[in-house]
Amino acid sequence: MMNIILLVGMMVLPVCLILDIIMHAVAMTSIPLVLIFILFATVFFIANYRGKYDVAAIILTLLSSNVIIPYMYFMGGGRNSSMPLWLVLSGTFVWLLVSGWPCILVFISNIIVYGAVFKLEYLHPEFTVKLENTETEYFDMAVGVYLVIVMLGIIFKFQNRLYEKKKRELEEKEAELLESNQRLEKLSEAKSMFLASMSHEIRTPINAIVGMNEMVLRECDEKDIVEYAQNIENASGTLLSLINDILDFSKIESGLLEIIPDEYELFSVLNDCFTLLENRAKDKGLALEFINDPDIPSKLYGDEIRIRQILINLMTNAVKYTDSGTITVRARNLPDEREGMMRLCISVTDTGRGMPPEGMEHLFDSYARLDEKKNRHIEGTGLGLAITKQLIDLMEGEIEVKSTLGEGSSFIVTVPQKIISAEPMGLFTERHSHRVSAARDRAVSFKAPTVKLLAVDDVKMNLTVIIKLLKDTQIHIDTASGGRECIQKYKNEHYDIVLLDHMMPDIDGIETLGLLKETERYKKEHTPIIALTANAMLGAEKIFLDTGFDEYMTKPVKGAVLEAMILKHLPEDKVIAGSADKTEQ
Repeated sequence: MMNIILLVGMMVLPVCLILDIIMHAVAMTSIPLVLIFILFATVFFIANYRGKYDVAAIILTLLSSNVIIPYMYFMGGGRNSSMPLWLVLSGTFVWLLVSGWPCILVFISNIIVYGAVFKLEYLHPEFTVKLENTETEYFDMAVGVYLVIVMLGIIFKFQNRLYEKKKRELEEKEAELLESNQRLEKLSEAKSMFLASMSHEIRTPINAIVGMNEMVLRECDEKDIVEYAQNIENASGTLLSLINDILDFSKIESGLLEIIPDEYELFSVLNDCFTLLENRAKDKGLALEFINDPDIPSKLYGDEIRIRQILINLMTNAVKYTDSGTITVRARNLPDEREGMMRLCISVTDTGRGMPPEGMEHLFDSYARLDEKKNRHIEGTGLGLAITKQLIDLMEGEIEVKSTLGEGSSFIVTVPQKIISAEPMGLFTERHSHRVSAARDRAVSFKAPTVKLLAVDDVKMNLTVIIKLLKDTQIHIDTASGGRECIQKYKNEHYDIVLLDHMMPDIDGIETLGLLKETERYKKEHTPIIALTANAMLGAEKIFLDTGFDEYMTKPVKGAVLEAMILKHLPEDKVIAGSADKTEQ
């Protein structure tokens, strides 16, 4: 804009000088015209070769509008000439070229100077050099009108051209962004489909491994084989945790991970974590200690799954990086100002390698691992602590890390939880010992010899796992390898419960469910249908329940969990209670 004004001005000024010669007014305006030309050239140099556009704009507007044009006003005929138009033009340049507070200051100076010009002409008309005659006045007015129109026209056409160009650029960028967003959405969908497929494909064989291995642990008394089976159980648990880490991190990146609070028993969470990590700690010769405040409330309201996940991540990390000594988990009850609330504080302290201060800065970064070269043999994705931090933030909690190189580390997590039951949990060690004793005498939790169950899965091994896991319940189990076979069997036979897989080659589980619900048998009997699937993506449970499934379970499934789920949907008159301690189990 500045350049076009300067270039147009430097082209028009010689024309003005020629017109002055024609009008015999060279003596009056030649010097100002030459000065303006020099000013324009100087400003053009400052703006383009010094790069000081703001300074150039202020110099141009101040000198031209407050000095040169007012001088030419008196020398070029005053109010009876075209000079008022040039005052308007110079004032317009201020708004076009100067921005911010300098624009306001220059405009105020214009008001003052122009007011002074008109006042001076009014009080001292002799200061104004009059044009020769009326004909010259009209000629000067006409020329001034034409020149100002041409200059403003060129300037505004140029400005409009800039605007249209900018508009086209923005429209092109918007179209590119829209196309890019569409590509990203497709990529995100493809990524989600890949992760769902990966989850399904990996969980399916893991389900077979875990299920068959559980049968070995249940039925085999040979010490060596039981030990092998326990190792398989630990390895499959590690593999499953890696898959869960990848899926969880994907959810966090997409902003889809959410906290789903519900009532839970704190002892169950602590006991599950202890049981899961106890053998891994023993294998490394580590002592695993659980200490708690005995008066800590027994029943809380929060996201049990995520709290368990946080504790498992921290304990797993401690086991990985500790070569000898002890891992201590401590649960405490910290006061909260809000009524009915507490701050659950769980710390995991180890006697491991510890960390230098500089390494702790990136401790919660994704895929980061401290001293990668030294710890390259240690299993894991490098996502555990990053996910832990994200989960704690989502629960509005805090995590603190204390570590000394060569001496060990301590991770202290504090999350607010609502108290459902203030009844004290008691000492963890005593309750755990009681549960272990009860487990040794474990029998099947129930028997239901008159119950008929239909298991539907396209993987034969998964059907075998279900049959083996439910063998002691004496439930009569029929199987179907696909949705169409399932529908046909359901039409011809009464079933008390249906376990239905999701991803099957002929028609999937959701389609099968819809067709089952259209049958006359379902309309009369309303058979409970449970989704037993390897689809563990975020939102999967809601999708299945909203679709009409009565329950949702993910593979791999444990025998006790499967039994509990089935028992929940069986009529009491068909169930014979087993000898298991239901309270503790």
